[in-house]
Amino acid sequence: MQFNTARILVYKSSRFKKKISYQKNYLLELTPNLADYFVTGQIMKFSLPTWLHLSAKQRKTVIPTLIGLLAPLFIVALYIGTPKFFTQSTELLFDAYQRLNPREYNPNTGVRIIDIDEESLKRHGQWPWPRTKMAEFNQNLTDAGAAVIAYDIVFSEPDRTSPENLVKVFKNNPKAQGNFENVQALTSHDQVFADAISRSNVVTGFFLINDKNDLRPVRKAGMAIGGTDPTGALPQFTGSIPALPILEAQVRGAGTVSFQPKADGIVRTAPLLSRLGDTVYPSLSIEALRAAQGAGAYKIRGNDASGETKSIDKQVVALQVGIFEVPTTKSGEFRLHFTENVPERTVPAWQVLANDPDDTAWKDKVNGHIVFVGTSAEGLKDIIATPVETRLAGVEAHAQVVEQILGEQFLKKPDWMAGMEIVSFLFLGLFLALVLPRLSAAKGSILSAVLAVGVFYGSFYAFKEQHVLFDPVLVLIGILTSYLVITLSSFYLTESERSRIRSAFSMYLSPTMVKKVSEDPGLLTLGGEERNMTILFLDIRGFSKISHGLEPNEITTFLNIFLTPMTNILQNGHATIDKYIGDAIVAFWNAPLDDPEHEKNAAKAVMKMMRNLDALNEKYMAQSEIKWPDDVRMGIGLNTGICCVGNLGSEQRFSYSMIGDAANLASRIEGLTKQYKVHVLVGNSTAEKIGEFAIIEADLIQVVGRPTPERVFILAGEEKEAATEDYKALLPIHKKFLEAYREQNWKIAESFIPELEALAKSLDFHGYYDVMRDRIAIYKNDPPPKDWGGVYVATSK
Repeated sequence: MQFNTARILVYKSSRFKKKISYQKNYLLELTPNLADYFVTGQIMKFSLPTWLHLSAKQRKTVIPTLIGLLAPLFIVALYIGTPKFFTQSTELLFDAYQRLNPREYNPNTGVRIIDIDEESLKRHGQWPWPRTKMAEFNQNLTDAGAAVIAYDIVFSEPDRTSPENLVKVFKNNPKAQGNFENVQALTSHDQVFADAISRSNVVTGFFLINDKNDLRPVRKAGMAIGGTDPTGALPQFTGSIPALPILEAQVRGAGTVSFQPKADGIVRTAPLLSRLGDTVYPSLSIEALRAAQGAGAYKIRGNDASGETKSIDKQVVALQVGIFEVPTTKSGEFRLHFTENVPERTVPAWQVLANDPDDTAWKDKVNGHIVFVGTSAEGLKDIIATPVETRLAGVEAHAQVVEQILGEQFLKKPDWMAGMEIVSFLFLGLFLALVLPRLSAAKGSILSAVLAVGVFYGSFYAFKEQHVLFDPVLVLIGILTSYLVITLSSFYLTESERSRIRSAFSMYLSPTMVKKVSEDPGLLTLGGEERNMTILFLDIRGFSKISHGLEPNEITTFLNIFLTPMTNILQNGHATIDKYIGDAIVAFWNAPLDDPEHEKNAAKAVMKMMRNLDALNEKYMAQSEIKWPDDVRMGIGLNTGICCVGNLGSEQRFSYSMIGDAANLASRIEGLTKQYKVHVLVGNSTAEKIGEFAIIEADLIQVVGRPTPERVFILAGEEKEAATEDYKALLPIHKKFLEAYREQNWKIAESFIPELEALAKSLDFHGYYDVMRDRIAIYKNDPPPKDWGGVYVATSK
């Protein structure tokens, strides 16, 4: 990358100039019609790197677009890796969908729950109940016409109340007497229950565990595979806790009752199939459904069967259970769509055992239904959390699986949906990358918000109306990411552009003007506006004499020390620096930004500058390292009036400045400070607005170049000085002095001067009365005309 080197002449004063080399290692963008950047009188051409030969507007469009195109690729890479953030966000969002739109309960789906609730335990004793009671319970359900009785209970241990077990207890009791053999000859309670089961269509439960053992549950149905075997994707276990063999021998089916909550403890899916070693086992819910249909086998369909999408990873797509094809996740899980709490689907167990011939209501509810038996009792610890309910009996989840299958109310996510989500994300990312850089931040945020709401609503609509799971998280994150990176990059480019402008012009314009120009580069065009302004001219007294006594580098040091704090005071006082002319400063107020109190701000800044000069003299005259002239003084003229202010000059070179009669008069007033031996003089228009300051009318003067006289005033201090006794005493005497002077009563006017001089010393303008004494002496010898009117005609600028 090559840059040109420009040589610039920087003029420090009218007496000398110094060459410096300026390496252009940064870029500036002005307006399209300006190819040059101006530094103190020398034109400096820029050689831009080839790839940046773009206008500011083009860069603000092209670069954010490129960034907007790259950002989605990073998000897609994260999404494909399936980080927990995406998964958890999706689950929480679909939980919210379920709460907003729970599945509507249909009482005719043919599923009921028999609940061993707290009241049932209270009436029939603690759990587990004797198997004889369970036999009675099972028979009552069979007699009531239950199509299938599915126990969400694992009968893995023998009944402790069975006769053979009681005999062992009796024999261990030394005081027990009787014929124990007769008791032992009684039928085992487990056998009684098994006999009852044999007369019913019963499905029992078992646990699958990760503690390795050799126990294996009975499997009553076969497993057929459609396509390449996808069962490697199923949940894998190493052990089990099955029901007693005596019971398993009589059941029509057996299924696992285990759920696998997510990391947050919420059950969102139910495993329909699981692996124990190389054997696949069904869940209790689908085994009950199979038994109800009398089907002999399941058919597992993988993702390469029947034209499904080919995939490196073999996945389960669906499970055929009798006449029902059930869609699953890739690991064989069923997506649950929960209802709200519906008491109508539940019958308390105590009603089944009541044997009340008049109570037929529960029998009508059970007749012809698949019945799941479980517990909601707190102490039996079969409570789960779901997206809809924080506490739900586990048996309800089994029942709701079958309800959804019978009602064909599936939450579906086809295997192509992930691809569609990515395509949607990329499409919207491309759209935003092309559109957002061309919009304002407000319009961009509105567009992004509309798209985000549209995606969210579309996803919720698909869930509610079609039961299709379209995951909007990726797309929503994509919209947010695209908006942020594009907006931030646009903001960065805009601020970089402003920073370059601020860097270029901060040495020549006030901070307020630099800010305004950086926010609107279009201001860098020729033209101006008329404003009522307060103008300041400042000049160091005797600078020519001072410069003759210093070397060029000493003059530079002196001017830098002097001008820097004065400039700071002016700019902090809302002034705009117009220019530096050698040792002089030209500044103004009320442009480019409005300043309703520009006269007062100007007067305050001037008085602060006077105090600062005293501090500079005191500091630098007391040291010897830096050569400092003796007792540096300055003269300041202030005037208020209408000026034309703006970017004045030619198309090749211009500066933010002002012109007008009021500015010319301010310059003349500054020149008068030397003649009147005062530090600050202000015009009449300025004086009218600062009446609370210490101001004293100096004279009525006709300056060079103006046909009408101007009343000028001495600015001797701020409100503090105006409140002093000397100032209060001086004002009425000074008024009498001017009246006598203008009436040509020289003797009377001259008599006031000694007292006025004494009072003026504390306000540091007593030299003014020396001037007026000398003028009166001249007028005594050569009086002005009778119609004089008190106007003094200045003969020099």
